[in-house]
Amino acid sequence: MTRITAAKDSALFFADLEQQANRYPVRSVKITAKDRSLLGLFLMHADAESTEVEAALTRLAGSFNGKNGVDAASAADAAMPGPSQLKKILRAELDRVQLTRLPCSMILLAAGKEAAPTQITEAIKECLHHVDILVRHSNHEFAAILPGTNLGKAILRAKTIRNAAMAAGIETRMGIALCYANDRFSPDNLLAQAEAELARTRQPGAEPICHVSGIRAEDACQVSVEERAQLFGFLVKDTN
Repeated sequence: MTRITAAKDSALFFADLEQQANRYPVRSVKITAKDRSLLGLFLMHADAESTEVEAALTRLAGSFNGKNGVDAASAADAAMPGPSQLKKILRAELDRVQLTRLPCSMILLAAGKEAAPTQITEAIKECLHHVDILVRHSNHEFAAILPGTNLGKAILRAKTIRNAAMAAGIETRMGIALCYANDRFSPDNLLAQAEAELARTRQPGAEPICHVSGIRAEDACQVSVEERAQLFGFLVKDTN
């Protein structure tokens, strides 16, 4: 193993590593300091499509850069998956429902146009778990995809998000959709379900959070204690 003792040696090491990586089907993400010096290099397979990992790395890079580089909040917002990626992400999560037989919920959130998108995302992200995925649906609409989350927990999460948004002076409305293992939903089905619930919140006298019924197929995801222990190998989730 080569011992690296100076910043110059480190720079040469990372430069050589990046050059060598170009010979293989991998992508690289640089992590830099405030002075733009290279702190690290993250390599992932070229076919890997982990938007969650890429977003986390961008936030990390932004936190190192601070005001001398890209602002951390702006970097995170730029890395957030957009509308064109929403259905692709939903497809992957719906496939996971079939694999684990655990449900997946989605919160489609609309905020008042007076709120800046960055304000909205910060309020939402404070309430999400590490496996949850936040996707921009439009300028003032966001989809929070909650893998392994049943309807009851999704409603609690939606209320937490609404309270956080209200504390920041942001008015929100949310529609919640849900998929169980025997639903066999397509991304279009789940998105249409969430959009219909969000539309219901705009009707006169409606609640700010509307959701589908959770009774129709809940038994489809019931598993034994032994099976549930195995499922945690597929999905790491804070169940508290």
